[in-house]
Amino acid sequence: MSNTKQVPRSPTEDHLINKVSEILQNVCQKCEFAFAEALCPRADGHCLVQTPANYCSNDDCRRFHQASSEFVFPLQIGIPGRVWKHKNIAWHGDVSTLPSTIYLRSELAHQAKLKGCVAIPIQIRDTSTFYVALFYSTKVLDQREVAERALEATKQMLEPTSDPQMVIPQPTPGDPAVVIGSRSVLSKSRSWLKCELALQKPEEQRLSEDVEDIMKFTRRLEFFKHMAEGQRYLLCQKMTLQRIDSGVVLHRSADVADPTLWRIVVLGRIAVQVTEPYGNPTFPVWHFDSGQTFSKTYLNLFINDVGIRAHIETVTQCQCLEVRIPPQMREEFKAWTRPLWYEELAQYFHISINEAAEVLGICPSAIKRICRRHGLNRWPHRRIISIDRSIAHISQ
Repeated sequence: MSNTKQVPRSPTEDHLINKVSEILQNVCQKCEFAFAEALCPRADGHCLVQTPANYCSNDDCRRFHQASSEFVFPLQIGIPGRVWKHKNIAWHGDVSTLPSTIYLRSELAHQAKLKGCVAIPIQIRDTSTFYVALFYSTKVLDQREVAERALEATKQMLEPTSDPQMVIPQPTPGDPAVVIGSRSVLSKSRSWLKCELALQKPEEQRLSEDVEDIMKFTRRLEFFKHMAEGQRYLLCQKMTLQRIDSGVVLHRSADVADPTLWRIVVLGRIAVQVTEPYGNPTFPVWHFDSGQTFSKTYLNLFINDVGIRAHIETVTQCQCLEVRIPPQMREEFKAWTRPLWYEELAQYFHISINEAAEVLGICPSAIKRICRRHGLNRWPHRRIISIDRSIAHISQ
């Protein structure tokens, strides 16, 4: 989560920052926003970081901005990361009440009395230079018209004759890496072909050779990594294969959870979709791809008591292994398959990596892999102390 050392900016970069700062101030004054910030990709392209461009209308906002300087946002993570990924405007009625898995800085926003948020992508035409401008209100944004006014005000500031020219990019139509009918690495393997044939037989007709073919394939899956052979044999014996069309809702947060049911994606993509109050459109906060495990219980990470709804839905045609966990294996199985999202991991940045590993029930090396994948080269235990101090200042 720590930022890298800033390098001197070129005159062109200074010009862009000044222009973005002008846009932030103008839109805030026109639309009565209290605070605005602009993020851009870090030099290595792994995540978004804060730029010097910002607008603060009061001391609370200035302290919020100071505390935010240590946060980075990988692709698809948090509001800035999702706007970066999809190149589309986003708005949220009250970020101070969102769980940290949706908005990383919800506690900071609460202390700074910031509520509504509108995020707008800005790009330099014909280049990869990209900004995410975020505008914050001290009021709840319960109507989309506020976001549309902010977007229109931003467009008015983007002069078509300026050099270089800033534009609102076209939304990304979808993930080009996901193609309906495409084959994953897992589904291309010879062991999968044998496993698939075995799974097509009814459970009562499977021979020991069929179960062995299923087990050979499952050795490639993280889901079974910590299981003894006997436990894995029991699950493979009763495993089923599901073929699911795109757009099918598999779990809803309002449904009663079945703690015995888990699924493993072999082919396709499945998304966690969240719907907030105030009419905000449904948006994806996480995806499960080939080899990954999910259950209805994962939705608990994204909901709270302010009316947020969540569901798990297929994005493409999918093939999933369906596994039911017997009661005698349930407690230890929960520890084996524990999900670890970047947003959840961020809650433990204030303690040492060994302490975090103990709390999360996983090894420190697994945490380091998650960090590196999201552009964090070091565990930010020491640097996060400055954020805690900033929160204390805001609380005063």
